[in-house]
Amino acid sequence: MYQKTRPNISFIEFMQLVGPVVSFNSLEGCEYIVQKYKGTTMVFKRQSTKEIWDMDLKQVHKAYLELKDFKTINFKEYVYKRHSPALGLLLHLKLLVDELRKII
Repeated sequence: MYQKTRPNISFIEFMQLVGPVVSFNSLEGCEYIVQKYKGTTMVFKRQSTKEIWDMDLKQVHKAYLELKDFKTINFKEYVYKRHSPALGLLLHLKLLVDELRKII
């Protein structure tokens, strides 16, 4: 179970955190390398397949604000087929913390 560290973060603040990101990992360890930003879309490469993907950061932000359970499948309505990168990005930004790891 994950807990939000900044549950009311504005989109502007969110983008300020995202802007410097050059790489991040999924929960399973897949590495993503940021290629560029097109407006509010992040374009990134999945290192294992060299496939280029994009992700709507407005939708990742919306998911962060609205979701209470951060299982990857719950991102489906926000970022279809980008579930794992979306969760990985939020973890990378430290906007989510694992409750179990906090206790240990």
